Amino acid sequence: MRMPIAVGLVLVLAGCESFQERVHDSRMDRCARADWALVGERDGVEGASGQASRYQEICGEMFQAGPYREGLQKGLARRPRPPV
Repeated sequence: MRMPIAVGLVLVLAGCESFQERVHDSRMDRCARADWALVGERDGVEGASGQASRYQEICGEMFQAGPYREGLQKGLARRPRPPV
């Protein structure tokens, strides 16, 4: 009885590892293809200005801080102002 449970557990763990690898590969692909100026501009318009450290952590050297900051400033300038 214990053997089928152990085999099932091994299969589940193997599936989780495979899933994690696919998620990582997908993130790296998105990091490599990102237009960081557009990402920054989108974040600026949405008011999500604290995302740079997250992108740096996920994408590492693929993250381009300069273009991201330029886009962020552009987006912040386009951000809708609340009515007075």
